[in-house]
Amino acid sequence: MAIIEKNTITSDSLFAGPEIPVLTKNYTLTPGTAMKQGTLLTVTPEGAASATAKAGVASAVLAWDVDEKATVCTAYVTGRFNRAALIAASGDTVDAHEDELRKVGIHLTAKL
Repeated sequence: MAIIEKNTITSDSLFAGPEIPVLTKNYTLTPGTAMKQGTLLTVTPEGAASATAKAGVASAVLAWDVDEKATVCTAYVTGRFNRAALIAASGDTVDAHEDELRKVGIHLTAKL
């Protein structure tokens, strides 16, 4: 008897196109905060990442969900991303960080 598997592949809405190479990097986290894929991150010169606060400078995008126990995360440091799929802090907007993200190689889709 043959076993038939049905796999479903869903498109990751985070990416907006292949025009810019996608690179990742691992960063340390302080345990205690769960974050969702697409969260804007601020990275310190020492390599520690945290969710970008309203007045902070975003420099990476969280690649995968992390729970409150996580001590390391993987983040995208370059690429072309769907702005509607990115997550900014409460009271903040992705648009407010577009220029600083572009400076580090993260480009966002046009406003829809």
